[in-house]
Amino acid sequence: MDCLLFTEVLFVYLYRNQLMTQDFRQYKGTFKQFGSIAQIGFYAALSIYPIFLIMKNKQLKSLKWGAVELNTILQFVGKLVRKWHVPFALLSTGVVLLHVNLAILRGFKLDFSYISGMVAALGLLPLLYMGLKRFKRKDHNWHFILAMIFFILFFIHANFS
Repeated sequence: MDCLLFTEVLFVYLYRNQLMTQDFRQYKGTFKQFGSIAQIGFYAALSIYPIFLIMKNKQLKSLKWGAVELNTILQFVGKLVRKWHVPFALLSTGVVLLHVNLAILRGFKLDFSYISGMVAALGLLPLLYMGLKRFKRKDHNWHFILAMIFFILFFIHANFS
């Protein structure tokens, strides 16, 4: 994560003059692209929850599609999403921090887009902390609850602003 933050600071430092001289519409498109990349990453990280919810359902475990059981496919996909959940989440968090930095760099406005984005970004901080606690099995299901809250806030920001 430190390397990612260093890369973000270096990106903004090296391209600051170019970013500041861009037309505002072009600049807004630039930081919106970072937001879209983060959105894809967070949806990939969030895919762990429905997969494991389906895996817990006993009725779906016995389903077969031809010679292939649904349970074997779900176990394979479950291993994949478990393996990539943390890297996707951390990379997306870094891209969100860059998105926030670029959004604030040209001036903060009190409109729905900026306020919903700041609330969602602030909701991401306790989620990261509880993710560390989750890794040590000391979160008491808070990581899941905060993930759902963040998902709702993030969805509102991404789709209604």
